[in-house]
Amino acid sequence: MAEQIIFYILAAIITVFSVMAVTSKRLIRSATYLLFVLLSTAGLYLLLDYHYLFVVQTAVYAGGIMVLFIFAILL
Repeated sequence: MAEQIIFYILAAIITVFSVMAVTSKRLIRSATYLLFVLLSTAGLYLLLDYHYLFVVQTAVYAGGIMVLFIFAILL
């Protein structure tokens, strides 16, 4: 029962922040919303006991978002 509640919370977070990432007009906010989507996806992997995918998701995509932040600041 607790896993279902966590799943629905993560699904709601992914849905809301993905829409906000696409509709936001500011680049920094959009990148932040994308970071929340990717971290929630990593949470889903952790919920499914895919520990390797959880680590890869957080390491690779969090690093990618940091590069996106740097590009956004330089623009």
